[in-house]
Amino acid sequence: MTVRLGLLGLAAIGIVGAGLELAFERHWQTATQLIPWAALVLLGLAVALLALRDSPRTVTVVRALALVVLVASAYGVFMHVSVNHGAGASDPSWDSLSALTQWWYALTKSVGNAPPLAPGMLAQSALLLLLTTLTSISRRTVPPR
Repeated sequence: MTVRLGLLGLAAIGIVGAGLELAFERHWQTATQLIPWAALVLLGLAVALLALRDSPRTVTVVRALALVVLVASAYGVFMHVSVNHGAGASDPSWDSLSALTQWWYALTKSVGNAPPLAPGMLAQSALLLLLTTLTSISRRTVPPR
């Protein structure tokens, strides 16, 4: 039970942290920038569901929500790297670099301003929720003593 509460707490802290980071960056200028906000709502709903009810159905719903957020997180990483790659074109020496070097620069934010790993905060909270479902009371096969 302590591990479960700890995992839920870490997921909640990650959600709040990601929300603050998005707010500080004013990450709401386009429809695409609203995707992480929707992911945070889904994560918040999942935390609330697990905190309030522990049933096989709840676990299934939470796992589905976490998987949706993992996909959104991967999309966010891809978009950030792509935006950075596009920003590299403004550098006169960009075309002289190999494709691998260009993508490496985009991934490491050597070009562009989009932080490629920031969407990973969503994935971290989603993975914590998935781990929480493994500690779920309703999923234990050993009867309590």
